[in-house]
Amino acid sequence: MSPGLGNDPLPSYNITALGNTALCLWQQPQHILFQLANFCFALSYSAPSSRKGILFMHSVLIIGFMLLSGWAWHVICAPDIFSWNFSFLVLNIGQLVYIVYQMRPVRFDPELEEAYHTLFYPFKVSRLQFKRLVSPEFASIMSLHAGEAYAMQNLTRTDRLALLLSGKVNVLSDSNFLHPILPCEFLDSPEFESSRASVDDKFKVSIVAASSCRYLYWQRSALEYLLVKEAYLATVLTTLVARDIATKLYAMNNKIVTDKGSHLDIRLPTISAGLTITGEYRSPRASRQALIRRKETSMSADNGVPKDRQANNLSKKGAPNMEPLPEMPSYDDLASSGVESWLDSSSKYHSCEIVDED
Repeated sequence: MSPGLGNDPLPSYNITALGNTALCLWQQPQHILFQLANFCFALSYSAPSSRKGILFMHSVLIIGFMLLSGWAWHVICAPDIFSWNFSFLVLNIGQLVYIVYQMRPVRFDPELEEAYHTLFYPFKVSRLQFKRLVSPEFASIMSLHAGEAYAMQNLTRTDRLALLLSGKVNVLSDSNFLHPILPCEFLDSPEFESSRASVDDKFKVSIVAASSCRYLYWQRSALEYLLVKEAYLATVLTTLVARDIATKLYAMNNKIVTDKGSHLDIRLPTISAGLTITGEYRSPRASRQALIRRKETSMSADNGVPKDRQANNLSKKGAPNMEPLPEMPSYDDLASSGVESWLDSSSKYHSCEIVDED
């Protein structure tokens, strides 16, 4: 027997020489702790690569190194084997604590929770990513009372991006109502995209709170700094902003009404066919009133002419003469028409900071 480093001597190994070849004699199987530890190792290495699989792997590895440390301390009394396995045990415990910390439930305020589930959760944005996006380092939450202006026409600069959390906001152009903004919609998505080159551009409309509102806003510089680091988050936010712009365009499409009261489709390559003779659009109410007056005038004219006289005129002249339609403005003239000026006046620019004009 050769002495060991522990209290009990280590067993000696009998080596039998057969010619020039040295063969060791097989010993009895090791203790049950050793067998269970290796079984845990084999089980841990078969875990999947998902987050829960990694959690399971480290948990089983902790059990395995615990059994192996007990075997080294109580059975073979080998301090070096015990030290190595105990170190591996501590490392796996640290990894397990870190994974559990990352998997902890991150909770937000009810308003932010609704915004997360409505906008970001469908794109598989994690709660930790969203928490960083709305953290005080990059974003702020502000409130508006009913009647307070979020942005003033031709006064407020476009240096922020805002998301409405609660309440209702109205967009006005020269005191004319354009469209509302509801929760989980951006306040200034068109301006955020159109004024990337310059932050000195100003709103073309006024944004006024219709009720008590709360909104989340990012400074452009801070948001761009974050999106440089978070590529996936930048892609998601770009998609959300683009979708919000499309929603606002369709909302504005409902405001474009011809003289006959019909709506136009902004998806068509040209909307010059919807222009009136004067090249201007009318509001839906004014168009309906004009249509009613035109019908009443036509009916009164028909009632004032006797039927036999109408028949004689038709018999003498044959078919009624066709009058040429008025020439409609071409697509090239659209830049000078009332449509483009109206659309230009419908874009709004955002900031809570009011800047004096030079």
